[in-house]
Amino acid sequence: MQVARKSIESSLPKKGFVQEVAHHRYFYHEYAGKRTGAYTYTSHGSDYKSYGAELLKQMKTQLRLDSVQQVVALCNCPMSGDAYNAHLRAKGLVLDAPTRPPKPKSKA
Repeated sequence: MQVARKSIESSLPKKGFVQEVAHHRYFYHEYAGKRTGAYTYTSHGSDYKSYGAELLKQMKTQLRLDSVQQVVALCNCPMSGDAYNAHLRAKGLVLDAPTRPPKPKSKA
């Protein structure tokens, strides 16, 4: 099982991850304007054009997922950003986004 680095780098920003480039490309997950603690990174090196089972296993831990198949689903787009957020909420890693109270009706 392998996932192309390009697929990882293009899909994560669409699902709530913010990219920062340093020695590696870091992807930090944000929900409701705050970082959740879930993150991962990719390497620039030519040896890492695709990520095999061992690297996907490490990403599984970083992304707070339960299986390598979930990592593949997140990176290859069957898992949406909303589904990923629901997974993190179900594990108690993020709280529901605060909702704004309804605006009072004006007396005009």
